Amino acid sequence: MKILELCTSDGVGGLELYALRSTAALQRLGHDVMAVVRPGTMLQQRLHEQGLAHFVLPRRSRALPLLAAWRLARLIDKAQVDVIHMHWGPDLFLAALAKRWASRPVRLVYTRQMALTRPKNDAYHRFLYRQIDLYLTITDKLLQQARQLLPLPAERIQRLYYGVPAPAVLQDAERRALRHSLQIPERVFAIGLIGRMEEQKGQHLLIEAVQYLRAAGIPAHATLIGPAMDAAYQQRLQREIEERGLQDAVILRGPHKTPMDIMPAFDVIVLTTRMETFGLVLAEAMRCGVAVVGTDAGGVPEIIEDGRSGLLFTPEDASHLARQLEHLARNDGLRRQLAAAGKARADDLFAEENHYRRLADTLLNVT
Repeated sequence: MKILELCTSDGVGGLELYALRSTAALQRLGHDVMAVVRPGTMLQQRLHEQGLAHFVLPRRSRALPLLAAWRLARLIDKAQVDVIHMHWGPDLFLAALAKRWASRPVRLVYTRQMALTRPKNDAYHRFLYRQIDLYLTITDKLLQQARQLLPLPAERIQRLYYGVPAPAVLQDAERRALRHSLQIPERVFAIGLIGRMEEQKGQHLLIEAVQYLRAAGIPAHATLIGPAMDAAYQQRLQREIEERGLQDAVILRGPHKTPMDIMPAFDVIVLTTRMETFGLVLAEAMRCGVAVVGTDAGGVPEIIEDGRSGLLFTPEDASHLARQLEHLARNDGLRRQLAAAGKARADDLFAEENHYRRLADTLLNVT
């Protein structure tokens, strides 16, 4: 089977990383896989670094908006593509036209990774969605939204949870060395937050929560890791750290290529996003055996069973976040219990090795 992974986004988030992982994993399973991307993107760079086959479409031209679709259709014919697996909503028009213009029959599977906000039943969207052979969602909540809002038969919409890789197993000495490399002081309650630096991701909530924990006598220390997508917001975070006197308690770091490698350094990983469709970082942390705290919104409650495999807090409520973190800081037994239960849940539901076998079977059998 020849699979074309289509993602022309220039972003640097989970959507693009999933396209990258899908390309590599499906190839490891023995399929002939090629990615189609835009030049100069993070995704194109990572594909090149990993030696994965990819085709670069030129940047969109306002003068010739259909040229990219024509080029993609020619590529489908030349490479004898059987199925297009796409990830990014703006690529739907491109994929739909390419499917129509290609000489050979090709199936179109769309993995939807963002929430749906409105019905799409106008003539334009009916044309686009007629070209989709299968629509995959990453949560049950998103599946329900799709069945309510999209002009697709229910049987052509299915849920397939994300998969995350198995982590390396670290010994205690390796974990201490990792904490040292991240400049985490000894004998602190180490909190990690991994995500893009932008307001909707909610890093400011963790800064406020750390101040609460410190005032309660808990030696909390937070490391915020991720690219600065909003320079003004990052400057605001730095000001808040200084104004709250937390320079020795909160560190802002840049992005990390392999976040799972550093997750075991922390006592807890938090996700503070206002509304996250899935919350991949939580599934990753759970597979690493690290306790997690996430917002009670979006797809996060499908990942975390509150009080059993992690803790939830009310979105945008820093005091509730602080109280949940305090529970873990003051009760090592609870933290270890939640971490163990979270790992068992993630190994069962979100194991990458199982996910990509299911995805490959889905792409092979779509009609």
